[in-house]
Amino acid sequence: MRDPTHAEFTTSRAYTIAMTEGEATTNGKTSEADETQGIDAKIIRQVEYYFGDYNLPRDKFMQEEIKNDDGWITLDTMTKFKRLAAITTDKEVIAAALKNSANGFIEVHENSEKIRRSPSHPLPIFNDEVKLETVKRTIYCKGFPKDGSLTLDHLLEYFQQYGPYETVRMRHFFNKGEDKQGFKGSVLVVFPTVEKATEFKDLTEVKYKGTYLIRKWYEDYMEEKKKEIDERRARKEARKKKDEQDDDKPAEDTPDVTLPRGTFIHFSGLKEGSEVTREDIKEALGELADQCAWVGFSRGMTEGYLRFREEYFNQEVMEKMDGKLKVKDMEAKFRLVEGEEEEEQLKLIKEARSKLRSNSGKKRKSGNQGRGGGPQNKKRK
Repeated sequence: MRDPTHAEFTTSRAYTIAMTEGEATTNGKTSEADETQGIDAKIIRQVEYYFGDYNLPRDKFMQEEIKNDDGWITLDTMTKFKRLAAITTDKEVIAAALKNSANGFIEVHENSEKIRRSPSHPLPIFNDEVKLETVKRTIYCKGFPKDGSLTLDHLLEYFQQYGPYETVRMRHFFNKGEDKQGFKGSVLVVFPTVEKATEFKDLTEVKYKGTYLIRKWYEDYMEEKKKEIDERRARKEARKKKDEQDDDKPAEDTPDVTLPRGTFIHFSGLKEGSEVTREDIKEALGELADQCAWVGFSRGMTEGYLRFREEYFNQEVMEKMDGKLKVKDMEAKFRLVEGEEEEEQLKLIKEARSKLRSNSGKKRKSGNQGRGGGPQNKKRK
């Protein structure tokens, strides 16, 4: 059975198990009591997440289940949930752990066969106001490895150092080529208050295994993505309108745009045959990625070029990145592209643009012939 929570969310509601020195270890080995307490804490945390304020209103499967029996869900059903099953499928162990929970958030039935969210903890009304309030204390965080090595448990442990949080959500996409989900390298962290979220957002720097993480208010991130979509749509419409106006204009008459200088950087040192993509390289630039206009690279290559938008911005990149770029488990070296090499790169870009315009003109003419009264439209006798 598929985990109804999609195994993407969890909560930081956790219970610190206080141990005396004598309880913590026995002859240098972890005691059975310690192991049991650790499992109990994980069970409580995971079950409370399933029934918590964040997940329960959004989980259609659980919403249907709690309607059937006054909020109760059987432990037979609960042990089919992926993340709980990874801890234990022993119903007696789960029931015992929840009975020992001090806060009474989860109620265990007298027959120990089913559980529910306690009626003394009513679920808040999940409406647009609550959704908006949640977004305002959510931070978008990007820069995590996308090679499949990172798990949700890793993230949960990592974010503990930044104080209490409600939820961590890994952002995924569907890879059609491989017919499976892939991790985008970014997460959403929901903090309990706006103040806690602000504390995390305003930290001077945040790193994960040496990589700087990009942090934004989720609300700002959504607005940026909306603007990008609107801009792409506007450019598409503008190109379409220009194509219609230039249908009869020779492509050669279109003047070349002067390209800024000091925008190229050469990088080298990647492993031959690696799975690194252009997007991986661009993401490794961190906050400088927005200024990257082009990545001259194909999967499997060991070197390539970067072109930036602003004049002489390549020098600023060299200083900020200290002449190197960490991509996955590899470190690429940078050098400035100058002199004849820069002229050659500018020439290649101009030739590519000219070829693109020429092909675009041919397509327009071909399209006009198909639409107009050309020879192909003559009626057969």
